[in-house]
Amino acid sequence: MLKNVKTFLLASAAFLMTFVAASSASTACILLIYEPDIPESLKRDL
Repeated sequence: MLKNVKTFLLASAAFLMTFVAASSASTACILLIYEPDIPESLKRDL
């Protein structure tokens, strides 16, 4: 009985941590792809 509860809690915690990690990684990837426009004043200096 106690082993089943322990297994359930550990599996639930692993699922929750995996979900949070995947959510964080997917939002970080979107931010890495985003590239803002370069202002005209900086384009002249390049």
